[in-house]
Formats: sequence, structure tokens, C-alpha cells
Amino acid sequence: MEGTLLAKKRKLIEQLADSPTALICNAYSFMGYHAPCSDWSVRCMTPDLPPMVGEAVTIKLDCSTPDGEYKYEFENPPDSGNALYYQLIERLEKTGIPKIVVIQSLGDKSRSAVLGDGMAKLFRAAGAAGCVTDGGVRDIHDICKSGLTTFAGGLAPNHFSLRWSDPGSPVTVGGLTIEEGSIVHGDRDGVIVLPKEGWDTVVRTCRYVVDFEKAAHVIVRDTAMRPQEKQSKIGELAATYKELILEIRACEDY
Repeated sequence: MEGTLLAKKRKLIEQLADSPTALICNAYSFMGYHAPCSDWSVRCMTPDLPPMVGEAVTIKLDCSTPDGEYKYEFENPPDSGNALYYQLIERLEKTGIPKIVVIQSLGDKSRSAVLGDGMAKLFRAAGAAGCVTDGGVRDIHDICKSGLTTFAGGLAPNHFSLRWSDPGSPVTVGGLTIEEGSIVHGDRDGVIVLPKEGWDTVVRTCRYVVDFEKAAHVIVRDTAMRPQEKQSKIGELAATYKELILEIRACEDY
């Protein structure tokens, strides 16, 4: 069963890798579901990189609380809280499918750099496609060069010692609660979690939604048509596509 779920996640991630996040939201709406999304407190810091999609790996981090002495995480003993950082890297490498590192920032989020270029490169090497945090990030130019699609609350140039906690627990970032193992998608519009109910049909639904939107936009651009007529025709079009999508909801993409 676990192998089947892993194969399903891998194929879903592969098929949605170049899809806009808003398209996936619309697909879920056509299926009668809602894809939860982040709020304005988290924004895409790497807008020129492709959309990110992967399996969530969750953890919490406090790097804003002074402890009287600055320490890099690798200077701490193996049994310290920062050992969780290396366990995080092992979890990224575990299943061989793209991961999204989701870090809930604790303490003063506005003055703590949760992610820098060194950590970004390590995450990428371990198999991460992206990182989502409500804390700050730094070295943004080199993060972009690393290819790690990154969402954060903003920029911050410094941090105190890194105190990791609660690996694998649900986290809340940008008003969005994300559980370990969830499928997370994001681009410059924001971050969403894909409800499990739509995993089997969202890819084909996206294709229908693309066709619907193209046809609807043709109607919208028609200058000879009255607004009420446009609304009526688009409504009829939407009803037709919803029927088609309902027909595939009982089928599987995998």
C-alpha cells in the first residue's frame, strides 16, 4: 500500500510540475473541492523559478531568540536540538521524490533568517524542490541560483542559533496548515495544499479547465456581445465542462 501511494505521489508531482497554481485551484473548484492557500504574509521570493511541487516535510525553527553566544548549528553536540537538522536532510533523501521543506518560524519572525544560500544548496542536493517558511530568508540572489523555489515572509540578514523542533508535526505557515506528507504546490501567486480527494483526477481536470478558460476568454473578448449574453454563454460552457469533469471523478489517472 505504501509503495502504491508513493508511486501515485511521484506521478502526480511529475505531471503537475509545470502547471500554474491558479489552474490547479480552478481544477479543484470544478471538482467541487477547495484547495487551501497561503495568505499575503508569505510571498514567492524566487518568482523567476518554475512552479514548485512536492511532498511536504515539516519542522519548526526558532532562530530569533538570543542565547548570549552565537553558534553555528554544526558546533553543537550530536544530541542537541540541532541534530534534528541532519535528520531533516535524511528525511529529504528518504523516498526519492521531490520534497518541499516547510518551516514554521518561532519567535520574532521579522528579524530571523530561517534560510540562506548554504542551506538552500543542501536542501536541493538532498532532493528538495522548494522551501516554504513564514520567517525571513537571506542570500536571496544565491538562493535563486541554487534553483530552490522559496516562499518566505520577507528578507532578514541575520539570525541567532538555530533551534529545531517538532519534526513531522503539522505546521502553520502563512495561515496555511500543512501536514507532513501533503502535496504542496506553489508559484508566484502563492502556495496551496492539494486535497487528497482530487489526487486521482486533478491532472485530467486541469486539461478540461485549460480548454474551458480558452473558450471563455474568446467570449469575454467579443466586443459585439452584450455583458448579459457573455455571462449566459460562459455559464452554459461551465455547466458543460462540469459534467465532463464529473464523469472522470470516478476514474483514476494512475
